[in-house]
Amino acid sequence: MNVNGSRFDLLLGRADWGRCLDGDGDRARTVASWWDGAVVSPPVELPPRLPAWDAQRAELTLPPLAIDLPSTPGEARLQPEARRAAAADRYGNVYHVGPDGASLHVTSRGARGAGAFWPAAPEACETDRERARLDFAPVREPEPAAPERYRALAVTRDDYLVVAFAAGDARGFLSFDLVAGGPPVRTLWPGALGFEPIDMAPRAGGGVWVLDRTTRDDSRLLWELDRRLAVVSTAQPADTLEPAEADDFQPLDGTTRERPAVTFPGGVELTGATGWTIEPIAIDTVGKGSVLLLDVDPVDGRSRVVRVRRDTGGWSADPSRWLDELPDPAHDFVFAKAPLYGQADAVERLFIATVRGNQARAFVVTDSPVSFELSAATELFPLRLYGGRALLSIRGAAHYDSGVPIPAWTPIVHQPRARFGQVAEIVTPVFDSGDLGTTWDRVLLDGCIPPDALVEIHSRAGDERADLLDGSASPGVDTPQVMGAWLPEPRPHLRANGPELPWLRAEAAVATRRDAGAGTWETLLQNARGRYLQLRIRLSSASGIATPRVRALRVWSPRFSYPERFLPAVYREDETSGSLLERWLANTESTLTGIEDRVVNAQALFDPRAAPAEALEWLAEWLDVAFDPRWDERRRRLFLEHAMEFFQWRGTVHGLLLALGMAFDACIQADAFAAPEGQEKGPRGVRIVEAFQTRLVGALVAGDPGSPGAGLQPVRREALWTPAEGNAGLADRWAAVRKRKVTAAEEITPFSLVPPAGDGAGAWKAFAEAELGFVPAIGAAERTLWQRFLAGRYDSAAALRAAHGTHFSSFDSVELPRDWPEAEAYREDWEDFSGRLDGAWMRGRWQDFLARRYRRIERLNGAWMTSWPAFPVVALPDVLPETAAAQEDWLRFERQVLGMHRTAHRFSVLLPVADVAADPYELEARLGLARRIVELEKPAHTVFDVRYYWAFFRVGEARLESDTQIGAGSRAPELIPSAVLGRAYIGASFVGGAATPNGGDRLVLAC
Repeated sequence: MNVNGSRFDLLLGRADWGRCLDGDGDRARTVASWWDGAVVSPPVELPPRLPAWDAQRAELTLPPLAIDLPSTPGEARLQPEARRAAAADRYGNVYHVGPDGASLHVTSRGARGAGAFWPAAPEACETDRERARLDFAPVREPEPAAPERYRALAVTRDDYLVVAFAAGDARGFLSFDLVAGGPPVRTLWPGALGFEPIDMAPRAGGGVWVLDRTTRDDSRLLWELDRRLAVVSTAQPADTLEPAEADDFQPLDGTTRERPAVTFPGGVELTGATGWTIEPIAIDTVGKGSVLLLDVDPVDGRSRVVRVRRDTGGWSADPSRWLDELPDPAHDFVFAKAPLYGQADAVERLFIATVRGNQARAFVVTDSPVSFELSAATELFPLRLYGGRALLSIRGAAHYDSGVPIPAWTPIVHQPRARFGQVAEIVTPVFDSGDLGTTWDRVLLDGCIPPDALVEIHSRAGDERADLLDGSASPGVDTPQVMGAWLPEPRPHLRANGPELPWLRAEAAVATRRDAGAGTWETLLQNARGRYLQLRIRLSSASGIATPRVRALRVWSPRFSYPERFLPAVYREDETSGSLLERWLANTESTLTGIEDRVVNAQALFDPRAAPAEALEWLAEWLDVAFDPRWDERRRRLFLEHAMEFFQWRGTVHGLLLALGMAFDACIQADAFAAPEGQEKGPRGVRIVEAFQTRLVGALVAGDPGSPGAGLQPVRREALWTPAEGNAGLADRWAAVRKRKVTAAEEITPFSLVPPAGDGAGAWKAFAEAELGFVPAIGAAERTLWQRFLAGRYDSAAALRAAHGTHFSSFDSVELPRDWPEAEAYREDWEDFSGRLDGAWMRGRWQDFLARRYRRIERLNGAWMTSWPAFPVVALPDVLPETAAAQEDWLRFERQVLGMHRTAHRFSVLLPVADVAADPYELEARLGLARRIVELEKPAHTVFDVRYYWAFFRVGEARLESDTQIGAGSRAPELIPSAVLGRAYIGASFVGGAATPNGGDRLVLAC
């Protein structure tokens, strides 16, 4: 509804247009029933004036017509003998029978010409001179074998080239292993069966299908051979090769012993009284268990396709209708893909070449367990210099042989030529405005009307539905309904401001650049007054080359009358001039209403979901945000819609994941901006690892038995030292490491938290790491600072002893105070040292830790049994504290608090890598982008690094969970790309061999 209260009725999509009626206007049959091929009783032909539906572009068009290329004068019709057997492997190498029928040739992918494949080259064979050097030689040369003639061939799904041959009376197959190479394996066929292959096709799972013309009764048989080229048994009667005979040696007593008959499985009968075809000439496969046969009626010259498949009850056949679209009998066919002009993806079609040989007719195949149908396509696929030699599929694409005498495998390409019927009409459903006497406003058509095409609109309206054709009659009734007369309306004109429907604007912009006359066409209704309205739309083309294309239709009502609203009644007294003024001002009303709509709906500009794409940058400026130029429209709208949530999480792990997801996640959704529920919801996601959450224990403690250079080592599982063991327990552990008993003095002497001097420092550090879980360091650093302070204040150790009343023999042996000193000079020195700022950061953290833990110094002294006057003078311990509480405080501070402090404010960003052949320059660019994003979004006091991680399954490094992918095996070529110097990794690629001299892509593995 617009600002003036007008509404529109819309026809958009196949379902809406299918509710229309055909152009006759007197039948209650919808267009959809014609499009769906529904049959009425009695059967009627398709109306010639019915429009067609283009499902690819979702548009209404003139009915397309197939283009029949005429024969070249003097050109002979193709004969079956012109066909040349050919097949391609999965890499695009084509194998075919030579012109002489006694050799096989191969056209390697990328090579310019064909090379000999079989028989082998003479230099690879044993020569007479080499045989003469043998110690034993035949007395006479063997009789020359009959030359082999090749009839048909196919490449199986498991990479074997199977060729049917005939040599004299011998029949059989040659099987070439295209992966391992080497000479072929010969499989002979029983000579009594009269084997004459016509065509072969690969079988799902390995093996081949063979179309056979037997020489016994000139019938047609279908043979199914498995991957070992053994005949798959059918329900047909078996052929008897040798009857049962009595054995030459019989027992003296008992029954007669005889040799059983030798039988051979029977093939599937295709012709004759029990067959499904008349004269099959070619075979191809579709689906897993279906075989297509190209059948020709030589009497009537008609052709059809028969689907033969195996089901639970045996073999069954589903013949298609006779293909009357073919002007001549069929010659060959192939089921493959071919690109269509203007479309990115190739479409799969059944291409049939006739004996005329200048074009391939395309058919859409409907292959389901319950039906098999062929629908003729109207695209033009010309064949140049075809000559009837070969139609085949190369890597899924349809090709034909256009070379004489050297084969040239040319793809079947769509030529963008089209023909259409000149006229088509359609009658819309009845539109209801809901008000009597409604003046219907205008009709808008979204589509394309080329210069030589035309769209005409007729209307009829009334306040009673009976005045219109409402489709209430019974199907098949031809009695005309009571209806009003059709009145012509002005021809539509192309609007300059584009379509009204938002989802058609982008398509209209593309179509305007591609097609002339694309956009929204508008016409002002002149004669439509009444509650009900019906339109008749007539599409026409003068040349039949171009067609109008109608995507959507909108009918606006009621008309907002400027004369009634803004002018005096005198301007409407005269009916003729009043009508003219009404229609003249309606043009202005259309323009002004569009402007008023934008003013009234200005709030839509502030909604990221409804704002135009060009306004998104403007909305982002409100947030002081500049969009990444690589963001698409969906990603920009998503960010603006959830900008408040994004800024709410800024500076957190979840906020960093959101920022990185907007840059790297191709499928980011709105739920990503919700409260975090864990970093990893799916495979191959960006991960952030905070350093303080990483493992703090060694590899052996974590269960890794490996150690560099030391082989396997035992893993110690003992518990770490705790304050419950006291100083004596730690002394016992230290004595056990040194393999001696602990003395009484060592049990009462506080364990030193400073490593000893000399060679024992390494053993002491290893002991501390194993028993404490860390190496104490803060006490040693503090003691060193204290010793330097005293050395700068006193001239000698004797003066220090006299002032402090201690027994230290030198400055190097001075220890930190364990309690508040008694001597006045000692207290003054310690207060001065504690107030120094140099090197005091660790001492300050220790004192802050104690102040937060005990709150008052009296509680500390009570737990520690000390007399410290305040927290700022409490010394760091350089020996194990005496009480259990003090030991617990020191252990928690140095093992946990300092351990977290060393890794605090540090994190790593891990980006996934899913392709072993990823471009290293692209990977480096992604790293740089991630660094810039994290630098902008991270807290200022943090430090980070960005790295890649492997997102697929790796043995020993992945969990069988959301990021485990199961796919192709290790031999899949996409997982083992070719190595490129400076860009490949060991184990992720392979080094290829030298190319063949003829420029092909085959590798020389051996001579």
